Amino acid sequence: MIGAYAHRADVPRDLWASLLLGATEQIDLVGYAYPFILELLPDATRQLADKCRRGARVRMAFADPDCSHVAERDNLEQMGGTLAGRIRNALNMLGPLAYVDGFSIGLHAVHLYNATFRFDNQMVVTPYLVRARGYQHPALHLRQLSSHGIFASFADQTEQIWETVTPYTPGSNQ
Repeated sequence: MIGAYAHRADVPRDLWASLLLGATEQIDLVGYAYPFILELLPDATRQLADKCRRGARVRMAFADPDCSHVAERDNLEQMGGTLAGRIRNALNMLGPLAYVDGFSIGLHAVHLYNATFRFDNQMVVTPYLVRARGYQHPALHLRQLSSHGIFASFADQTEQIWETVTPYTPGSNQ
């Protein structure tokens, strides 16, 4: 573990940006909605497309805004019915990235207990707390040291979720 933060909002913006910009091989993001990642840099979508063109694999899995778990999470976080819209907003921000080789967008219907944000051999994991919103959840900054351990467990969870995603195409009814 490199660091721990009381809230995801406490993770320095510079750290998020350096993780995003520094990744060269693999970016895997799995959560309900996480538009803040796409808002870190004014040209975040171009940066992601360029990474893919240089051979990186970028995968983003969002909760299916129409699945029952989204309504349940919305209720738990007392969001007043806005979570599905936040997911749709993030999907809309991705636009043409869906057509870039190496970039994948998927929708999952998994009941998540944390979000994972992987950037090569580093990861930020945010365990979910009941009645706390995404930015209020704690955040753990991890580095991969071996093929076993905490990092590997969350990386494996990400792979298991990716086995269940439905590919998302912009312009669909989401």
